[in-house]
Amino acid sequence: MSAGGMLKTIFFGGLTVLFFFVIWIYNPFAPHEEYEIPDEVKTIIGDPKAAVEGRELFKQSCASCHSVRYDGIYLTSVAARPEWANIEKVHGKPIFEEKDGKLQIKGYFVPRDVYEAVAIQDLQGLKASFGKVPPDLSTIYLSRGAGYLYQFILDPQKVLPGTSMPKLFFPEYDKEAPQKVAKIVSYLRSVNDPPPAEKVKRTLMGVVTIGYFVVMGFLLWIYRKKLLAKMGY
Repeated sequence: MSAGGMLKTIFFGGLTVLFFFVIWIYNPFAPHEEYEIPDEVKTIIGDPKAAVEGRELFKQSCASCHSVRYDGIYLTSVAARPEWANIEKVHGKPIFEEKDGKLQIKGYFVPRDVYEAVAIQDLQGLKASFGKVPPDLSTIYLSRGAGYLYQFILDPQKVLPGTSMPKLFFPEYDKEAPQKVAKIVSYLRSVNDPPPAEKVKRTLMGVVTIGYFVVMGFLLWIYRKKLLAKMGY
């Protein structure tokens, strides 16, 4: 192998190693800050049953400002409109949940452009009140993690001084406030975190896909060498 070929092999080999390192060992885009949370809270956040209760708590406490489009939750003021149910059915994609062994529709995923066109006045009203439109929280768990979300929802100013997010839960008056916040975080986690069987399926698909590209790359390299040999190189 020539010096140029050796350098190319080292370069592309290094890129491959870096890719796997980022995907499986250290992802710089994932949250790495440490936020302390009690063991009891960790248990609640990891409980699928708590996520079901957390969904209802989210709708009661958070949906006046935030949506979770990935799970069919929209601003309370928008969802209350008589025409919204028809918009969901016409433009939305059904979101299913398993209940008593049967699949049921629990909501609709409406494309962002359609949703924002319908909710433009509501979103602008929130922007006027808070200085910016409160974000959709469909992927917030992936970007922030359990510890940050728990501490932020429990006491927004403590985690992010100056934020426009109001404090909604008061442990000094409500002893169940920490548990309620944990259930909301559990719900946000459930939106982003697939069931164990789905995780295994995705991992297997990833390994098979990567294996396919590795094998095909090796076969193409051999084929290239044969072509070059025929051409006299």
